[in-house]
Amino acid sequence: MSRTLARLGTTGAIFGFVLLAAPRAGAQSLTLTISPATITFANADPDTSPTITAPSITVTYRVQNNLSGSWRITLLAGGDLTAGSATIPISDVTWTATPTPRFQNGTLSKTVAQTLASGSGNVGTTTTGTVVFSLANSWTSNAGIYTASVFFTITAP
Repeated sequence: MSRTLARLGTTGAIFGFVLLAAPRAGAQSLTLTISPATITFANADPDTSPTITAPSITVTYRVQNNLSGSWRITLLAGGDLTAGSATIPISDVTWTATPTPRFQNGTLSKTVAQTLASGSGNVGTTTTGTVVFSLANSWTSNAGIYTASVFFTITAP
């Protein structure tokens, strides 16, 4: 008997400076792409699968002309997992990420952006990492199709 099926929507975003004219030499450029845009946790029996792992996603990023030195990729959930009026705390979703040390493991939050990756200086070539989300599977959750959005952001202060 299975109990919970959850979908965790991911929203990829590209952040940076948009120039309407020809790019100036030295303009800072930050790019971030998430693929795929949606992941799904399979239906599973909590007795045999206390944790459900979703297929991996690829995070692609590049940092150019970063004069401030540091940069960071963060995750922030738009809320808990919901299926109608039923909810599963978003903190029941964790992730593992590679490669380290730039990428780090963590737990989703709907109140505080969590660091996924960070570094300093420029990332001259397009670089990729892999993120695998896991959901704590429990009999205390009502059966249903749950959804949530997660916002990925790259910043270089």
